[in-house]
Amino acid sequence: MKKKTLFVGVVMALYILPCLPCGDHDGLALLSGNPLTHHSYNEDHPLSDFKQFPDPNTNYDPTNRNHRGISTWRTSSLNDQLTLALTYDDGPHPSRTPQLLDILKKYQVKATFFVMGELAKKYPQIVQRIVKEGHILASHDWRHDNSNSEDRQTFKRGLSDSILIVRQTYPGPHTYYRFPYGAYARAGGYHHFNILKEVSLELFGENCINFTFWDIDTSDWVANMTPSNIVETLESNLFGGKAWRFKTIRQNGRTRYTKEAYTINEPQGGGVVLMHDIHQRTVEATELFLKRAQTQNIQFVLLKDVSEFDYGNRQCQMI
Repeated sequence: MKKKTLFVGVVMALYILPCLPCGDHDGLALLSGNPLTHHSYNEDHPLSDFKQFPDPNTNYDPTNRNHRGISTWRTSSLNDQLTLALTYDDGPHPSRTPQLLDILKKYQVKATFFVMGELAKKYPQIVQRIVKEGHILASHDWRHDNSNSEDRQTFKRGLSDSILIVRQTYPGPHTYYRFPYGAYARAGGYHHFNILKEVSLELFGENCINFTFWDIDTSDWVANMTPSNIVETLESNLFGGKAWRFKTIRQNGRTRYTKEAYTINEPQGGGVVLMHDIHQRTVEATELFLKRAQTQNIQFVLLKDVSEFDYGNRQCQMI
């Protein structure tokens, strides 16, 4: 039987307005008037030869629809491999991230934590534990702001500061970055990939910022999702069947989110999993899923072990 591997990316955040968690679409909608979802950036485009770094020879244009979207950046090498990369955004959370680390240690699974620079500075012992126990520490920017609403210098400063604080604890050479909300390339006057290249040259002298999206969105940020809903969604993306996703509801001039069931008939069979370690339901779902995965031939890998995120011969040491 062909060996299958499961790459689960779980990412989570703890924020109070105006610094909002990935899943707090309703709160962001109240501030911006435009609700954001993780599915807002799906256009297909042909820049598939440069995974997962910005192409050094391309001047990315925010008006070019081929220079945005997330579908090209899928992790196709994990499809049909029963392999997941677990990634967790928005932490570290002072109590839930340690709980999650205990669970990952119990099941001997490694994950990638996309942390907020501001929170990494606030909870240094937690980020040190993440690295000490063999997980990857990655950047989710300094605060959980929508990059498309930031001017060029604000985005550049937050990106640079977040990478600097991550590399203080995690030696690399891997420098992974995830845009809050997956939002990029729609700011006025500049393209975020050009800034990624610019910051990378300033910090490393080469193209080293490896941006990371996701293949499986668990919608764990939706308030009425349960741990069992999250587990069902993960399993259905591997084997097919009933899953859960968010549904947007407009009511009395406000946007809110709820869950809805749907069926996956053609599962992708692996990929990068998006979760958030600021939610207790996600912590509980992780344990339920890892316990079940032991009997399902599911494997877990780190980003650095996946071909799309390979660093090749890059040294990527701080200048």
